Amino acid sequence: MTQTPDAASDKAAVPGPVPSPDVSQDSPDHPGFLIHGADDTPGHKAYCIHLQAKPGQEDALQKFLSDIHAGVDREPLTGPWFALRFSQSTFGIFEAFPDAEARHIHDTGPGGRNFLRSDLLHEVLAYPAQLYRLDILHGKYGVILGQNVSPA
Repeated sequence: MTQTPDAASDKAAVPGPVPSPDVSQDSPDHPGFLIHGADDTPGHKAYCIHLQAKPGQEDALQKFLSDIHAGVDREPLTGPWFALRFSQSTFGIFEAFPDAEARHIHDTGPGGRNFLRSDLLHEVLAYPAQLYRLDILHGKYGVILGQNVSPA
């Protein structure tokens, strides 16, 4: 597994996602997001996305998540999809795809294109969104939020 340069340089690197950068320093030139992880393996795929709102921008970030939700509802290969809240200012997204091609379609689809809104991201995020590409190893597919689901 390859680590991103910032993780490799950490003196006390820990397994798992790259620790958050110093949110007290906002760079005016951040692109809005950074992508971590490989994208060339077979199998089911996912994104786990970490978003940290600037103070007072939590409602704007929730609206951004709502905009993404409206987009992924029109993406037949994206799902399940969840917007998450970890704390007052820390949010996340978990979204799954049948394969890398479906994830690529999402990246340029109505949901994924929201991450190209760099002016908005710079306004509401304390630092660039951290997008982690994941391989799904196992899953429980027949139940979502306590409800049985049938295959499409």
